[in-house]
Amino acid sequence: MNENLRTMIQAVDDRIIHASVTWLDTSTARGGADSETARGSGADVNLDEDAYLVAAMASAALAAAEARADFADGMTLNDRKVAVDGAATEAAEKVLRRAPFGIRVAAGEGERDDSPGAHSGQWLGLAESEAARTVDGVFDYVDGTELAATAEPGALTLGGFGVGVRPVPDLQAYAALAPVELLADLDLMLRPEDGVQMVLDRIAASLGKLPADLTVSTHSIASTPMHHTLIDLMRSRVRAVLVPESVTVEPPYLLSLVDLSEPRIDSMIGAIGLSELAFAAGLVDLVAPWLGFAFRLASISGPRAEPTLTSLDALFKFSEDEEAALRSSGWDKDRQYTSEDLVRPGTSRSAALFAVTDNPSLGIRGPEPEGEGVANVEGFLVKPSAKVGRIRLGYRR
Repeated sequence: MNENLRTMIQAVDDRIIHASVTWLDTSTARGGADSETARGSGADVNLDEDAYLVAAMASAALAAAEARADFADGMTLNDRKVAVDGAATEAAEKVLRRAPFGIRVAAGEGERDDSPGAHSGQWLGLAESEAARTVDGVFDYVDGTELAATAEPGALTLGGFGVGVRPVPDLQAYAALAPVELLADLDLMLRPEDGVQMVLDRIAASLGKLPADLTVSTHSIASTPMHHTLIDLMRSRVRAVLVPESVTVEPPYLLSLVDLSEPRIDSMIGAIGLSELAFAAGLVDLVAPWLGFAFRLASISGPRAEPTLTSLDALFKFSEDEEAALRSSGWDKDRQYTSEDLVRPGTSRSAALFAVTDNPSLGIRGPEPEGEGVANVEGFLVKPSAKVGRIRLGYRR
């Protein structure tokens, strides 16, 4: 598989002058499954999809990193973020538009605030009338745009392919990661601050632990103070609450489930963008299908209208435009969902993520020069049965 995949990746983009793929042993993280069996399962299936996904996400990472060289003196942070998103979007879609199969975008970050990026309903690749094969795509061409614009660690490009991914509007969710058999029993329709202790108790019991043994990741508190109360409540109950310092980028926490980062989380509870949740649900389907998300829909406008609130109440105050978007897309703000409503179990085909800036958690570096005229890009390709390949590509500059 390695040689075939390397050859196909280089054929997708003639700027790539060398490629390496190293498949990691995640057998211990999967509970002792035979690693060679897992690596061999479906090894040569959908290699063209993998090649295009890898090439697109790697190209986006390189373009986003290089966009900083064109920042003009006096540019606002927002203008820098738009430049980074625009460069990444152009680079990724240039690759994806050449794909010999159809790509229906089910979730993306491009609609909110009219910023560059993918958007739900977009079509890429071979024309729909000509495509003998179609996949659903979930893309965030730069997750952590502010990190990329300010050259801080942690920014990633994210892309995933699946089948039957339910399209989502560009809103948020309040979500909890838990064992699949527990999802229907979690009540997220309660006010988060009132219901989180019960959620933690049930997750702990399902894992054979005490709440005080849990490690939980959550959202960043940098943008507004609305998360403080929930975070303080969780900290009073569990061993550790992992709170990002500035921008929330979820995949490193989820990849701790296959020992690609530390510490290993037991759950993730808090606010998350719907497009990020779609990618997270697909990633969990690939690496830890015994887990899933329970979630309810949440607003973007509500928190923006009440930036000093110290609770999550504003998450559920939807604007008229948001209400209309939910109605038109068939989602119900008064209903609780699970990740099965978003990504059917066993339908995720692949996920790719590449470093835009250094990512110490995952041990991958942002694009960097190697000698004269070459830039290296690092990331991962994730396949079913927690099969993870570490990717390193060298680009001619």
